[in-house]
Amino acid sequence: MDLIKQLLKTKGLTQIEVAKAIGVGYHSFEKMIVKAPYVTKRGEVKFRECRHIREKFASWLGYPYDLIWGPDSDVFLKKLIAEEIRGQVESEANKRLQALGF
Repeated sequence: MDLIKQLLKTKGLTQIEVAKAIGVGYHSFEKMIVKAPYVTKRGEVKFRECRHIREKFASWLGYPYDLIWGPDSDVFLKKLIAEEIRGQVESEANKRLQALGF
């Protein structure tokens, strides 16, 4: 889930801030992002899905669960990251133009 981490970084947010905002523990949020593996009592390696945390995160972002976590989520997350960067560039350009008196 490097794209989730990249999206948060682009928005200037930390995992701790987001975890607090959605009302979950930081470690649970972090494990959800990296889909951390764990070993069952039977010795099977499984991966944490944490659907309830994922649903809270998607809702907090303002998007349906399937767009953030579905099969085409990589495409959608890359689009979100690009839009965030574009918005930041436009905002910075406007600030500079205002400083120059335009």
